[in-house]
Amino acid sequence: MFLNDLKLQDFRNYSRESLTFNPNLNLLYGPNGVGKTNILEAIYYLATIRSHRSHRDSDLVRWNRSGFWLEGRVYRKEGDYSLQVSYGHEAGKKTGINGVAQTRIGDFVGHLNAVFFSPEDLQLVKGSPSIRRQFLDSELAQVNPYYRRLLPAYLRILEQRNSLLKAVERASDSALEAWDAQLVDYGTRIIRYRVDALRKLAALARLLHRRVTGGEEELELAYLTSVVGDGLQALRNGDLSGLEESFRLRLKAARRKELRRGYTLVGPHRDDLLITLNGTDARAFASQGQQRTTVLSLKLAELEFMRAETGEYPVLLLDDVMSELDQKRRGLLVNLLQGGLQTFITCTDLDHAAAGLAQKARVFRVSGGNTCLEVVNGA
Repeated sequence: MFLNDLKLQDFRNYSRESLTFNPNLNLLYGPNGVGKTNILEAIYYLATIRSHRSHRDSDLVRWNRSGFWLEGRVYRKEGDYSLQVSYGHEAGKKTGINGVAQTRIGDFVGHLNAVFFSPEDLQLVKGSPSIRRQFLDSELAQVNPYYRRLLPAYLRILEQRNSLLKAVERASDSALEAWDAQLVDYGTRIIRYRVDALRKLAALARLLHRRVTGGEEELELAYLTSVVGDGLQALRNGDLSGLEESFRLRLKAARRKELRRGYTLVGPHRDDLLITLNGTDARAFASQGQQRTTVLSLKLAELEFMRAETGEYPVLLLDDVMSELDQKRRGLLVNLLQGGLQTFITCTDLDHAAAGLAQKARVFRVSGGNTCLEVVNGA
């Protein structure tokens, strides 16, 4: 698949812009702060209906404007789609496919798949569990329509149960048990999907990491869940037998503590991804270089996972990544970019743009002021 063109209106610092892309490689260069990342953010938003760096859609609206609008045309094996997304402070978020309004976000997501890689992704290793959960959820939601509906449904149940826990006088055993049954039903399905996806992702990441490190490091991934044992326990070899019963028992055991704290302590919203290098926890012991290599392996594995699930590579968005990677890791990425994968790269100057890739790319110079994008060559 590839994104043929993109139109923006009142998105971040862009008043109005229209771009046509190369189906293989696109470079956006210019000084920091002129809007290069905003273009990648718009593409990612068109794919996932969320920003990679803000939880509030209102943050994406150009200063002193009432909303933003995006449109892009995507070419896939089964045909092409015109995708539209708009957001207004009053109207909220709206989506459309080929001009037809979509009533459910889940029907829109998945028409364009994207993998975003930025220096902030180092937090995948060292950051909070929520970052690693989001990593899994994002790739699953892009390739699995059922998961796109399942996760929001679980979060709504969780919100209702937490509201009940906060209202201690109404939180009777019978009332909580009714919500427990739904939490267990939806939660175990989420865990099963995550574990299955992680099993595939782990195999890909292990092989890719051996390539990156010359076989010197062994990367392993495991799913850590709060619904078995006494805390976060690893589900080894995808063993999910008795998961529902264990979930119910853990909820019952945590009941008194949950009532004191006013929120749910057990479920996939508390789970984590364990990353180990040569058998040691990468979060605690990995050096900065090992972190970079691990994240690179995970992102490359994410690309291959999406291709295996959909039959096509997603769009790859590389935001100022080349400057963060050493020559060996840059070389691995450069080799990958030869395989018909549409890629967008931001950088501050063309001399640093991934070892001469500018000769094969459509190059855009991003400037400040009127924030126009100028095509430098016609690739």
